[in-house]
Amino acid sequence: MNNFDIQLDEEYAQKLAYIQQKADQDIVEAIKSSIELRYQQLQQQKTDPLAKLKQSKFIGCFKGETDLAANSEAIVRKCSRSVS
Repeated sequence: MNNFDIQLDEEYAQKLAYIQQKADQDIVEAIKSSIELRYQQLQQQKTDPLAKLKQSKFIGCFKGETDLAANSEAIVRKCSRSVS
């Protein structure tokens, strides 16, 4: 078993106390459950490319036609007529 000596600022100490109270856990169990939750999130991202993409900053970073993939040819024709 590894022992850790950590110092939390007031904000994180309050958050840990809140987790302990709401989950009815001691400090060690609250930290373990938090680590497990984050571990599961990272494992899911590793195996689920869509989940990883959804959490990236790429999604929603530009504006455009919502049906671009389905209607790309018509959109290109419409845009090329506007430019001509």
